[in-house]
Amino acid sequence: MRTPSPVMLHEEPASAGLPPGSVPAQPSLLASLLAAESITERRRAVSTLVHSLGFEWLGYGRLIQLGTHAVPLSFCTTYADRRWAERYFGEGYHEEDPRLSVALRSSLPAVWCIDQLAAQAAGSVAESRLRRFVAELAETGMRSGVLFALPAASGPERHFISLLSRTPGAAWMGDGLLGQVLTLSLCLHEFYTRYAGAPQAAEAPAAQQPKLTPIQRDILVCVSLGMGDKEIAARLNLTLHNVDYHMRQLRRRFAVRNRVQLMQAAQNLDI
Repeated sequence: MRTPSPVMLHEEPASAGLPPGSVPAQPSLLASLLAAESITERRRAVSTLVHSLGFEWLGYGRLIQLGTHAVPLSFCTTYADRRWAERYFGEGYHEEDPRLSVALRSSLPAVWCIDQLAAQAAGSVAESRLRRFVAELAETGMRSGVLFALPAASGPERHFISLLSRTPGAAWMGDGLLGQVLTLSLCLHEFYTRYAGAPQAAEAPAAQQPKLTPIQRDILVCVSLGMGDKEIAARLNLTLHNVDYHMRQLRRRFAVRNRVQLMQAAQNLDI
């Protein structure tokens, strides 16, 4: 049975307010987002624009790109279907999603339609995860869309914005529409990265938090500082074999598959 990826799904973050001396910039959508007096008002403005452009869903997420491998960190479900997001990340479909891989290789939008994805999936082995992904995406009723990958202000993070539509085919998404989609995407990206509070995972009750030994807690602190196994071994006077053993135990306790996911899962713990 597949271990779900520990992606933090969250609703619309609250505004963090304008920094001192800042002036709301154009285009007008960003000014509207900054001027909104509540999350509800901002949600209404974004939803109206998304639907006017011909899309039903909009998803905004964060990930870390490690070579050709993308590790998702968080995903906003305000304008998307939360059940589909849970399924998408829980099944690890992001690892097979050709839309995401194309977007991460370029600064241009990845325009797609379900027929194109089905053709790609048909060339894969029977019962492959790619085939299951395309089949389940089709079941949602979404038939086309566009996906952007955007850089973070600093660090290795990437941000992505995905818009999905029930309209079949890709011909309806011409240059004019893509220009409007790009403006929408950049305004949301600017707002979320500069003017909104960072999403916070709900703190788990103490009884639900994994019980760690003192050495495991020490190793987790070192991992959160970005230290490698050799550095951890030297700092804690352990052998590499012992560090590897405890790292495997920690990944099992937190139900994660790699170091980056372990760092994310540990954010709720008071270490």
